[in-house]
Amino acid sequence: MLDANPTRDPLDAARRFATLSERDDASISVAGRSRFFTTGARSERAVVLLHGLTNCPEQWVAFALDLHARGATVVIPRLPGHGHADRLGRTLARVRAAQTLSTVNDAIDIACGTSDRVILCGLSIGSALATRISFERDDLTRNVVLVPFFGMRGFPYVADRVLATALRAFPSVFVPWDPKGDGGEVPPYAYPCFPTRALGEMLGVGGEVVRLSRRRAPSCETVLALNAREPAIDNTLAHTVVARFEATRPGATRTLVWSDLPANHDIIDPTNARARVDLVYPRVRAEIER
Repeated sequence: MLDANPTRDPLDAARRFATLSERDDASISVAGRSRFFTTGARSERAVVLLHGLTNCPEQWVAFALDLHARGATVVIPRLPGHGHADRLGRTLARVRAAQTLSTVNDAIDIACGTSDRVILCGLSIGSALATRISFERDDLTRNVVLVPFFGMRGFPYVADRVLATALRAFPSVFVPWDPKGDGGEVPPYAYPCFPTRALGEMLGVGGEVVRLSRRRAPSCETVLALNAREPAIDNTLAHTVVARFEATRPGATRTLVWSDLPANHDIIDPTNARARVDLVYPRVRAEIER
């Protein structure tokens, strides 16, 4: 269980973000640092954006600036182990899921002091983390779930659980995202490899979401957005989770399947040539502002 400790007002939120930022020491790159876009006053909505595995807050900055220009307060926390100037990402292999969830919880606490409407939006592991924490908090308005990493494409749920246990039990192996290429599709601020233990930790979070979905639904609205040509995550499992939410709380979910995107998992990073942010950004913004 995570303890919510929401900030009281924008000044309190700014102080709490300063504390969060102290975690970004000299080892963290400029692109990797947590971000807070605020006017210093309360806003119509506050949005917490969560980046993907081995990426960092810079992944969301272009989108966040657009939201902020339209009046939103935006918090983008750096997830533990991410954003280091040394892009080998060795620290990430030692991070546990509980640490990551605690950071997301802190970011939500910050957002609460700036608006009565707090909206989560994550990509991949960011979506899994957001969904897991949405079971814990009753002060969220909406969770916009983009290509969530609840399970891996081509793996049955039981295999995901076995793999999660195995990957967490053994020492990490660092696997390149682009083993047959030159790494040109990896964002310049992200890690070119992922540690297998971190993958196991995040598979564990996805498994927790699936398990909890059998018994209850989050108190906030859930919007699921999938790429019909998704190459990495299990779209069927994501559909199953949200269908369980809907069965528990009818009318509290929306499901969108985008069929006009290329085969690509990272649909929001502006440095990814296949991301089609010209299509994705307006759609995600519309769900956040709806």
